[in-house]
Amino acid sequence: MADQTPDVDDLRARLRDLGYLDAGVNRFVLRSVRGGRSRFGVAWRSSLRIGLLAGCLFGPSTAIALGVRLPGLVVGVRDAVVLAVYLGGLFGIGVAVLSLAASLLLARLAASGRGAVTLAGRGRRLARAAGTVVALACLAYMVLWWRTVNPAGTVWAAASWTWPVLAFSTAIAMLLGHAVTVATLALAARSAVPGHPTPSRPSRSWPLTIGAATAAFLSAAVMLFAATRGEEATPAAEPPIRVAPTGVHLTVVAVDGVDLSFLSRLIDGGRVPHFARLLAGARLVFPASDAPDPARTWTSLATGQPAGVHGVAGIESRALSGMVGALPASGTGLAGALGAATDLVRLTRPALTTGLQRRAKTFWEVASDGGLRTAVVNWWATWPPPPGRGIVLTDRATLRLERGGALDGEIAPPSLYAPLEKAWPALRAEARRRVLQAFPGGEDGEAAVLRRAAEQDAVAAALAARVFPEAADLRAIYLSGLDIAQHSLAAGGSGLPASALAARVDALERYYEFVDRLLEPFVDDPRPGAVVALLTDPGRAAARGPGLLAMTGAGVRQGARENGRGADVAPTLLYALGAPISRELAGRPRTGLFDAAFTSRTAVRTIATYGQRTLEPRPAGSTPLDQDMLDRLRSLGYVR
Repeated sequence: MADQTPDVDDLRARLRDLGYLDAGVNRFVLRSVRGGRSRFGVAWRSSLRIGLLAGCLFGPSTAIALGVRLPGLVVGVRDAVVLAVYLGGLFGIGVAVLSLAASLLLARLAASGRGAVTLAGRGRRLARAAGTVVALACLAYMVLWWRTVNPAGTVWAAASWTWPVLAFSTAIAMLLGHAVTVATLALAARSAVPGHPTPSRPSRSWPLTIGAATAAFLSAAVMLFAATRGEEATPAAEPPIRVAPTGVHLTVVAVDGVDLSFLSRLIDGGRVPHFARLLAGARLVFPASDAPDPARTWTSLATGQPAGVHGVAGIESRALSGMVGALPASGTGLAGALGAATDLVRLTRPALTTGLQRRAKTFWEVASDGGLRTAVVNWWATWPPPPGRGIVLTDRATLRLERGGALDGEIAPPSLYAPLEKAWPALRAEARRRVLQAFPGGEDGEAAVLRRAAEQDAVAAALAARVFPEAADLRAIYLSGLDIAQHSLAAGGSGLPASALAARVDALERYYEFVDRLLEPFVDDPRPGAVVALLTDPGRAAARGPGLLAMTGAGVRQGARENGRGADVAPTLLYALGAPISRELAGRPRTGLFDAAFTSRTAVRTIATYGQRTLEPRPAGSTPLDQDMLDRLRSLGYVR
């Protein structure tokens, strides 16, 4: 039996007679068509070309969107190109599969009739249906993507961007839909009876094309309107932050891993006098964070925002192969979907979350923007610090001092690095002396665990004593050792005999006493208007007790007790300094912690926004201590 399959020239002639082979994109999609190939062979080759076209269109656009949505992911031109290639491949495959399925299904239906009559009528209608399905899917995706990458309330306010994006999305969707229509119709044409009279070529209908594009554009606008309905129509402007000075010199000491019931027992026994002084003042008790991850918890406390807003989902993140930027390690949302896809094909490697992922400003950055003098030591997600935000010894500062070499944002301002590097051997030696004096013993057992943890706190305290200026309006330090010690001692604790458990309890009590001695220079602050705040969280303990903000000093109402949320911490600290409170914050200032004289002269002022936190791209040739930091956190039990 003679082969009745039309060759490529005959097939193109039929489609040209139907008005479908004038545009270059049509010829590109059907270039792989050969007369001897099977229907499936033609379908997958055409769909592959459609996928390539989709990848070239979607890849760069979605890479730009992800760079905006996930700060820290794209930190240079190379990252942008690599991400565009990854996303182009991902979405190209998706569109190719969708196109293949639609083309095969509807072409089969179209070819089930009789020859060219089917091609001219039913085949054309079904081919257009296939193209419409793909076009609508692509259009919906692009519209919802644009909604995702914009903060709430800013989509329609930024009309100069939104309307062109909708037009661009409409053009892409119609182009891909048309390509699928051509591919489907080509499959139907292959099954038509050769030599059958070809239907007359339809006249061009630009009004019909323009009408379809207009309908698609309006549908996209309606879809976007429905997705953003109820949000604020205009984004908050970024006004200057004006501080009304209160005369307060605030010191914030953050201690991770505090069990308040355990601490209360030590206070009753008179063993931790500096903790006792702080807790005798005003207290705000709040529930522990929902996830026992210190990077997430302490960034939430510092910014007054949940992780979904500030962007630090946890200590660990993923780095895409070939890229410097990192993707937050999240199991849900946009980052989770992208992470799951890249994990599946092994395109990621372990990395750490840094300040590059943080989008919200901390209380010290807000205070610095308001003109206050600030200094912070050892807080999570502070590397690299924005320029001009006071003194910042980031969570990588001690690593840089240990390793030496060129500074790469670990210490700000950079002028501090040289004197600290010179003083580092003496500072470290003194810290180790204090640790050995507090926890003598062998290289194994509880004493070794305590020394490893205590050295982290002793070094941080020594650096703070060195860099905290006396005239600073705000000083903050984070101490991680208690959480490290508690987590290490608790590991494998089940099943131990009572004597071994008692030894571990005694070890923890001694560690609380060690931290209490470290608090002395901060609690005994002789400056006029001094206020000391103790901020605690239960850390990674199995029993999740509450967190605490305890304050004492000028203007604090001694004995005040309030229950609140962790989101109230940052606005309360900013209120004490006289800074306005952003209406974007999740919490509110707890004025009940201050005495009547202070609240009468210090009104709660509000501001629309503190603005988006922005960072300059990392300079070429920078040498971040990523692997060193990962190794250190692994040795301390933070990561596996």
